[in-house]
Amino acid sequence: MDEEELRCFGGTPMRKGDYVNIVRGLFARLLFTSHAFLCARQYSHMKGTKEGWFMLLLLIVVYGEFIILIVLRRGKEWKWFFLSILCYLLAVVPTLWTLEIEALNTRVENSMKMGEDDCGIKTMMHNKTQTVKMEKISVLLGLRMTDQEWSLVLQQKLLFVLIIGRWILPRGPITSDQLSQLLLVYIGIGADILEFSTEGLRLPSVQCNSTVIIVILSVWTASLLQFTLSLTLRKRPKPRQHVKGFKKFKFLAGTCCATEVWSILVTVCMQDGPFLLVRIYLIIFRKVFNQLLLFFAFKNLLVIFLQCYRLWVLLNRRLDVRRSHRKRVALKIANVRKVEEGINVRKVEGEENDIDESQV
Repeated sequence: MDEEELRCFGGTPMRKGDYVNIVRGLFARLLFTSHAFLCARQYSHMKGTKEGWFMLLLLIVVYGEFIILIVLRRGKEWKWFFLSILCYLLAVVPTLWTLEIEALNTRVENSMKMGEDDCGIKTMMHNKTQTVKMEKISVLLGLRMTDQEWSLVLQQKLLFVLIIGRWILPRGPITSDQLSQLLLVYIGIGADILEFSTEGLRLPSVQCNSTVIIVILSVWTASLLQFTLSLTLRKRPKPRQHVKGFKKFKFLAGTCCATEVWSILVTVCMQDGPFLLVRIYLIIFRKVFNQLLLFFAFKNLLVIFLQCYRLWVLLNRRLDVRRSHRKRVALKIANVRKVEEGINVRKVEGEENDIDESQV
């Protein structure tokens, strides 16, 4: 059977690039599955039940969506949203929540046994040296870690899998240049997310505060959702379209930097803004004075200011485009009126000449 005869169910011929997209999409989903399998295994070992394996049922949606993409889009991902990454997060994040909650309960029990009001340095050292509560498991390369250490390792792998998986997935409508910039930004975002969760959850003053830990985990979970969106730093320039009048004005006004604006809003609302609020709360109300905490708080504040400045620049650029186009439209209208007036004058002169000739 020739390659031209191989067709998808929609009747569109399958090209070589379509097969590449299918292979890349399948490999990325297998990467998501491997990490989700590791998280489910650790969850089941910690709980002593098989509930963790039921979380893998969400991956059925991932492969079902992949079949739909093959049928309808020839392996290409959706334009603005990655359902596969969302299902992967839904399968993995509850496991990490459970590991952190179990570590919290262990710290609270140790604190009560030692007669301390909060989890201080002594309690943290007691957690490391106590052998009863240190459930260990041997996996790849003979690694033996506690539940809290497993939580940190799985969080690190989660961010690496998200970045590598986004790299492997078909890039869709964005260019290779835009994808490379997006991946570099993802690395910075992942480092900030990892620092926020690890350093915030391990502060001595919040080690046994369940409310603060749940808030930190909630903000951390919300920040991961930005990986499900396909937003680029700058929009790909489109070829100029030959349209006239107000249609051209509408085209220019609607296509100027819209993607950049959404990207800025997502970054501020889902990462830097919530991170800054949590860090300010820890500094002011929990009396946590840490050099790293202060540094990252100022960093989030500076990023918000710079993003707002960038948003202001983009909006001014959009207004400038509108003003310039209005001037061009007004100039064209004025030129058209002058031409019409000239034509009318010529018609009047021609009619007068015809009258004179008829009289002669």
